[in-house]
Amino acid sequence: MFDRDKKSGPGAGEASLIDTDMRITGSVTSVGDIVLAGSVEGEIKCRNLFVEDQAVLTGSIEAEETVVSGQVNGEVNAETLRITNTGVFDGVIKTAGIEVENGAHVTAKFRKRRR
Repeated sequence: MFDRDKKSGPGAGEASLIDTDMRITGSVTSVGDIVLAGSVEGEIKCRNLFVEDQAVLTGSIEAEETVVSGQVNGEVNAETLRITNTGVFDGVIKTAGIEVENGAHVTAKFRKRRR
């Protein structure tokens, strides 16, 4: 669908792209991966979510894996969460595993993840 370099993405495959010139208010749902390069105010549900450097998400995320390189304000419910050195997170984290790179900015409350 979209040719996008997913350096931090697991494996090969195509992903749905919310590009830099897009701003979405509401819910975004996909059975596959989503690359967020623009902004979303609402919720995203997908298999894997990649929030790129300049992207902004205000709302909630439900995914197997979430990689935050941009800015997220809200709640993440994911099996694994990685916040890269350019990532900014402010909100609630529900995850089984988390990795925070040196340089990331994180203000969070951790909650027990329901399975």
